Amino acid sequence: MKKRNIGLQDIVPFAAFVVIFAFFEITSQGRMLSPFSLNMMLDQSVMTIISGCGVLFVVAMGSIDLSVGVNLALSGVIATWAANAFGGPLLIPVALLVGLIIGLFNGVVVAKFKVPSFMQSIAMLIGVRGIVNFIQTNIGTQYIPDSMRVFSQPYIRYPAFLVIVAVMWYVFEYTRVGKYCKAIGENETTAEFVGVPVTLMKIIAFGLSGLMAGFAALFSLTSVGGTSQQMGVFFEMKVAMAVFLGGVLVTGGNSAKLYKVLLGSFSITIIVNGLALIGLSETQYSQSFQGLLLLLILGITILASHKRRKAHIVLPDEPEDELLPEQMAGK
Repeated sequence: MKKRNIGLQDIVPFAAFVVIFAFFEITSQGRMLSPFSLNMMLDQSVMTIISGCGVLFVVAMGSIDLSVGVNLALSGVIATWAANAFGGPLLIPVALLVGLIIGLFNGVVVAKFKVPSFMQSIAMLIGVRGIVNFIQTNIGTQYIPDSMRVFSQPYIRYPAFLVIVAVMWYVFEYTRVGKYCKAIGENETTAEFVGVPVTLMKIIAFGLSGLMAGFAALFSLTSVGGTSQQMGVFFEMKVAMAVFLGGVLVTGGNSAKLYKVLLGSFSITIIVNGLALIGLSETQYSQSFQGLLLLLILGITILASHKRRKAHIVLPDEPEDELLPEQMAGK
């Protein structure tokens, strides 16, 4: 059984979360732990966590997907139109299908045509936002069918959230998809040499990111009841902040852990709500606070990771007897 060493980069996200929560719990005179505040923070974190679970596969490879916000918006707009035009139940499959298609398109462009993921996702962010604005301007605000509003109920919303996170955690930690994504982030050249299908994994990773953006669109639609011009605006920045604030390095690799997405998402929500509880304007302080904290955590985790990085790569958590024949030949 492989022994796991807990390093500084694993401790820092937990320590930051505890310090942030304790600080605002004290300064807000105990209001952070009220049932109302806890429920609000959970509800505000759901979409970020769901989308972050998909983006994590991309970040693990050392790439980034900044198109999840416009993906959420376009998926939501098209799904709502389809549901109103052809029947409420279409809301779910259409949103997931549109999100998946956008994600797969990103993956094909990045993997097949070697376009940097940052440039591709920025181009999609700008281009798709224009499409969303055009549709919204011509169609106007749309509301989801009454039959689909049942999915906003806590007894459906939260169990569905837990199932999605559990499935993504299993895929990321215990299947070759997650292990290969981390291997690519550690060293793409070596991963390809030992038999990892790098091109396919990149397409799959972006596809999962798009699919999770589709799920996030469903949670957004059922939460607010419909679409708007502001749907998904700056959502990609919030997801990226959650991933990196949780301690995942921009280089990906073995620093990518799903629990870090949870910690980062809740930390952002705590900062925003905590500042509001102590009477400080969110627009004046929260973004600066988040940015400074992100720089601090990334600095510490990068320093810690330098001590643990090695020149060669071994597929994470996979014993030798499970390696592919090509991997065994490369050893």
